[in-house]
Amino acid sequence: MDVFPAFYPLAGRRVGLAGEGEGLEARRRLLGGSPAELVILDADAAVLPEAWAGMALGFIAHPDEAFSIQAADAARRAGAPVNVMDRPALCDFTVPALIDRGALVAAFGTGGASPLIAARLRAEMESRVPEGLGRLARFLEDNKAVLRRRYPDPGERRVFLSGLLEGSVAAAVLEGRSEADLQALLAEALSGAAQPRGRLFTTPGDTPPDLLSLRALRILSATDVLVIHPGEAEDLAVMARREARRLSPEAAGPGEVAALLAEGRTVVLLTDPAPWRDAGLEPEDLPVAPGSPKVSD
Repeated sequence: MDVFPAFYPLAGRRVGLAGEGEGLEARRRLLGGSPAELVILDADAAVLPEAWAGMALGFIAHPDEAFSIQAADAARRAGAPVNVMDRPALCDFTVPALIDRGALVAAFGTGGASPLIAARLRAEMESRVPEGLGRLARFLEDNKAVLRRRYPDPGERRVFLSGLLEGSVAAAVLEGRSEADLQALLAEALSGAAQPRGRLFTTPGDTPPDLLSLRALRILSATDVLVIHPGEAEDLAVMARREARRLSPEAAGPGEVAALLAEGRTVVLLTDPAPWRDAGLEPEDLPVAPGSPKVSD
């Protein structure tokens, strides 16, 4: 990882912008829907550190390199991390290609190496991220305290949320149902509804990652336990949750896996599933992308 991606909260913050022309307007459009207070600095003020005092972030977009250097230095001396459009050498951070769904933001970046690649990835993925997902993220944030009281254990809470995202509550949010309907559905789910059913999946450890479908990637991102031989199938394992437990096949025999499924956990076998099938467990194959050859071909 050449650069570290981070999401910076903007509510209650001041953000400084300096420059001129279409570049400055592009930055204003980028930040226009945020809760930050945008402060536009004229050319004289932008080269003074005191003008940037209290700014959480600084954006500079100007065709003149000498001005950009002066303004970036002034912002940095005031303690404001700065981005200078089209001049990565002057940047403390770069601006990724964004999919903005309000509370849900997806970002694609190359650290300034190739913005075109990041923009192309965003264009390919944007249609796969429904507008309603931002509302769903906000709904879960608004009800975080309720969820934590009901499930104080993080592992149990994550299992509940995994089931919630597959069920009627998430569907109702995406459909745009009323807040009263959503709260009623959430209360029903929290009232002691049945434990979410565990899920068991499998794929050979040498499956090429680019053959996996979007659904398979979602499954991996929600996985609780990977059953994997140490040092093998790393190309697939890195696509799973970083927090997912890794168990060797010897440590995750059929009995152990059955117990995990009874707890509502999602388990993925990145190894030969025969021992588990022989014991009566029936893992589903991770789906491949439409038009891809089956991994067993």
